[in-house]
Amino acid sequence: MGFINFIITFVQLNSGQTAQGKKVLKEGMDVIKSLGAALKDKKITQAEKEAFAAELQEFSDAAIKLIDNIVIPE
Repeated sequence: MGFINFIITFVQLNSGQTAQGKKVLKEGMDVIKSLGAALKDKKITQAEKEAFAAELQEFSDAAIKLIDNIVIPE
């Protein structure tokens, strides 16, 4: 049931988003998948740590770009 709720939430967030918004969501999913893969055996290797850090950096870059592109009307 939790997985179905997760998919529904993802679809709701993804519909009607700008391209940059979709990129942030995609990068967020990559972070979650990377962390899940790293913690599967309850140990994190250096390679898994570096892969996770790279995914976090990509997410951070996408989120910062999204925030920088927000125009606040006067």
